[in-house]
Amino acid sequence: MCTNLSSQHLLNLLDYAVCKGLDRRLLLSQLDVPESDLTDEKGWVSLADYTRLWAGMLDLSRDPHLGLHYGYYLNLRALGLVYQISLASSSIEQALGLLADYLASTFPVINLVTTQHQDHLIIELQSSLLQNPLKNQVLDSVLFLMYREISLMIEDDIAEVQVPYSQLEEYQRLCASPITTANAHRLMVELRLVAGPINRRRLKNLDVLLPVFLQLLGQSPVRRSPFADQVRTMILNLCSPELPCLDEVVSQFAMSHRTFQRKLTEEGTSFRSIADDIKRQMATHLERGRTLGTQDIAYLLGYSASSAYLHAARKWRQQPAG
Repeated sequence: MCTNLSSQHLLNLLDYAVCKGLDRRLLLSQLDVPESDLTDEKGWVSLADYTRLWAGMLDLSRDPHLGLHYGYYLNLRALGLVYQISLASSSIEQALGLLADYLASTFPVINLVTTQHQDHLIIELQSSLLQNPLKNQVLDSVLFLMYREISLMIEDDIAEVQVPYSQLEEYQRLCASPITTANAHRLMVELRLVAGPINRRRLKNLDVLLPVFLQLLGQSPVRRSPFADQVRTMILNLCSPELPCLDEVVSQFAMSHRTFQRKLTEEGTSFRSIADDIKRQMATHLERGRTLGTQDIAYLLGYSASSAYLHAARKWRQQPAG
């Protein structure tokens, strides 16, 4: 079994830990790799350090669905990869081949096996990891990252998601496709979609919105509101490219809706206020570009009609930022 993988995978996991409010220094103290060596995104880290970080996060977060939630969080960080793969592909089948090559070269602990069954393509994830609880968490993260990536590329929904568990409530809550119990981690996609072209409209959205997301993520916090800053970062990372709903964000923090809202209230804000401020900043960036009309901007920001977007924009202009 390969014992090294791209340091980008460990860095992404560490960023997620920080976003969840976990102790970064404590997690780093459990690794053999020096913190100074983690600045190179094109470097390599040991599988042992990667699994230690997972184990430490599972212990600190007490989140039994850490892999599922991490797979959803990774979405924004994968959008650039999805966009590059999509541009280099003429069909979903070709894009899947490039994705399998990417995993083989940078994250060899996961292997993709594809088979055809009747009118579906079955994509099964296999892992060389030996620790079963940790193995399932890693497989969950990759499965649901792929679920969201492929959903961006195809014209319809993924037919079915299979996981080796009997308790499916959290998976069903976050996943739009049917979830069933099986003996492995699998995605089922209709063959007609696999052979078909990539959804270019979605790619256009990524082309426009990805620079905005990255710019907003790079901004320093305006005020000292630790939890509100975590929520803002989580919202941005969960965009696909639409902003996530309240349920999706709350699930990342392993707390009740009441506790989540109370913590934000104590810092003088709310989920709606943070989400509206992100939309306002995105709208300002898109309007400055002068390449999109009002209807296109409304669609990209998730409004059902131009009038709803214009109504929100009038309110934003009457309020101070942040």
